[in-house]
Amino acid sequence: MQPRPEAPPSRHKPMVCTGSLPVAANIQNEFGVCGWILTILSYILIFFTLPISACMCIKVVQEYERAVIFRLGRLMPGGAKGPGIFFIVPCIDTYRKVDLRVLSFEVPPQEALIDSTE
Repeated sequence: MQPRPEAPPSRHKPMVCTGSLPVAANIQNEFGVCGWILTILSYILIFFTLPISACMCIKVVQEYERAVIFRLGRLMPGGAKGPGIFFIVPCIDTYRKVDLRVLSFEVPPQEALIDSTE
């Protein structure tokens, strides 16, 4: 009996399960050099304009909301933030508030048309 040949190495990134969604293991290296330069420059800009930039960096979400933060268009590790206070970098971060409340709508009754071809 011949030994089984080994599978070729996979080109896919290893996945790590954090909570309910799998996340690439090397998420910190996803931004590249330009992304890290933009991040560092943004933090320097925030530091020099601190009293004014604090109003733009600190965000609050209510008890029934969550904030999904994207840095340079990619989902930040850690998932949704909230409820409470969180920090964003205005130059490179965007966020979306997601409402967790159940919405109900009044649906008007409709008449059913029945085709009787008896």
